Amino acid sequence: MTPMEEARRSRGMTQSELAEKTGCTQGRISHLEKRIARPSPELAKRLAAVLELDVLKILYPGD
Repeated sequence: MTPMEEARRSRGMTQSELAEKTGCTQGRISHLEKRIARPSPELAKRLAAVLELDVLKILYPGD
């Protein structure tokens, strides 16, 4: 599980809710959590703000 997914779940938030709060799609959130894709720097900043995570944990979840 990625730090992003852990943070989302700990807040009781669905992928759809996170997508709505960050201006992307639920499918994009799913791909990010499965490490199929990486977010743009702008999306990473929005995700980090909503999830209260370091942006580097969003950009490089397992590195």
